[in-house]
Amino acid sequence: MSLDFIDEPKKKKRSHPGVVWNLLSVLVLLSTLCLLGAFMLVFVNPYVGFNPFPPPTLPPVIGFPTPTATLPAVTLPPTWTPSPTITPPATATSIPTSTPAFTPTPAFTPTPFPYELQPGTPSYTTSKIFHSAQGCHWLSVAGQVLDASGKAVVVNVVVRGELAGTPIEVVTISGTAAQFGPGGFELQLADHPIVSQHTLYVQLADPNGLPLSPQVYFDTHDSCDENITLINFRLKP
Repeated sequence: MSLDFIDEPKKKKRSHPGVVWNLLSVLVLLSTLCLLGAFMLVFVNPYVGFNPFPPPTLPPVIGFPTPTATLPAVTLPPTWTPSPTITPPATATSIPTSTPAFTPTPAFTPTPFPYELQPGTPSYTTSKIFHSAQGCHWLSVAGQVLDASGKAVVVNVVVRGELAGTPIEVVTISGTAAQFGPGGFELQLADHPIVSQHTLYVQLADPNGLPLSPQVYFDTHDSCDENITLINFRLKP
């Protein structure tokens, strides 16, 4: 029996899934490119029509007004003729007399001091007579201040200067050292005799500090027999 008439089983058709995935990949790539292009357009021009969130429209910029001339132009006349001036006739004037530019004033002569140094002073004595307790441990200047009739006067007595490199400035009042007579004064200078030559002066002054006598410079000695310098002042007659 011949089997030629029997058909051979039909071969099954093979499916091709790789083609489908390739098409989907192409579609995704094209979509991505389109989205990128859209984003680029929106970035370059935010006012593109398909941008769902366009930025607000800015108001127009106001420019500064252009200055315009409002005043009419000033024009000068073609020629200018000066007006004649009237010259007054010359009149005789008196020649001014010259006056000295500087008038010398008389030189100022200071008023003489009312008190002067009494003749016979300065002189020297010993502290053994007036300060027996101190013995030789003493150095001072003392004296009297009297008026023209020999009565005591109360004024300030100032001693200034330098003694053995030490600045000295002491003040007392006349009449406070009665052991030296009416109007007596004494100013201690050191606790031992020191020799000096014209580095100290004594002067009378009023309560305001104004001088009443010249500055009388005196010496000191390093001897216990001459460690008190006596200086007397008297009012000029």
